[in-house]
Amino acid sequence: MSLSRRETLKIPAGVILASALARSPVAAQSSHTKIVLLGTTGGPPLQVARAAPSNAIVVGGALYVVDCGNGVARQIVQAGLRLNALKSIFITHHHSDHNLDYGNLFYFAWYSSLRDQVNSYGPPPLAEMTSKYFELNAFDIDIRMRDEKKPDPRKLLVPHEMTSAGVVMQDDHVKVTCVLADHPPLPVALSYRFDTDDRSVVFSGDTRKTGALIELAKGADVFVCEAQHLPGVRSALDQAVQAGRFDKDTAADLFKSISGNALTVEQAGEVAQAAGVKKLVLSHFVPGNGAVPDQVFVDEARKAFSGEIIAGRDLLEL
Repeated sequence: MSLSRRETLKIPAGVILASALARSPVAAQSSHTKIVLLGTTGGPPLQVARAAPSNAIVVGGALYVVDCGNGVARQIVQAGLRLNALKSIFITHHHSDHNLDYGNLFYFAWYSSLRDQVNSYGPPPLAEMTSKYFELNAFDIDIRMRDEKKPDPRKLLVPHEMTSAGVVMQDDHVKVTCVLADHPPLPVALSYRFDTDDRSVVFSGDTRKTGALIELAKGADVFVCEAQHLPGVRSALDQAVQAGRFDKDTAADLFKSISGNALTVEQAGEVAQAAGVKKLVLSHFVPGNGAVPDQVFVDEARKAFSGEIIAGRDLLEL
């Protein structure tokens, strides 16, 4: 049935937008597992060339998202993926560069005509964060439920708090397992492995080198791992001191914290080599502002890993 221009104008703009987002683009129902790097810089400072940490796994038409850095929903659209195909969200840990858009990702999926339940997984206090997000946005949500006949989103997002290693979830498309990461000072941080019919992929999250991570990544097709270049971090902090943004003591404390709670890029290579992964994909670049060329990161990882190394970039499909 066609509508006149006058009749069309009576339809709330949001309804038209949601319909368009739901239709375009349309992902093929393929059994091939697609991996997309949505955001590849460490944070929390915003960078021009790279978005905050997030990754997508698409299989069987379902969308699984690992970490929700700032702007993740826009990155999903930029990648040509359907927001309303969202099935599960996985948070590695509760630093803001990894979780800031957790609620917003679900909101945009809901607004894009999502109708099925979405399960989220991550360390505590994921359940409280979920509840507080809906509380923060209750005014807008209630208006859209009333005026645009949207379903109640509070019934669609179900958080599951993880505090130990093991199987996280399994459905028709994927089996997800996790181990505890070592990322002080956080009490719980996680690394995830996804096994599908045709591929296996591991996401390190933020962690120090551990035997548990090596075991999780054993034989994986793809290992997406954080990459810190400590000389570059030192240089960036020195520049911040010279510009008056930090004093020397603060810079020293920051360097101690950054260098002591996560993998260096050479250690990423060591984990990949010990685990016998087929492909090491560097991501979560620190510094991620382009001051250190991608090839430098690759060369550092090459000191320890003999297999294929890829310097990740935003929207790279693997």
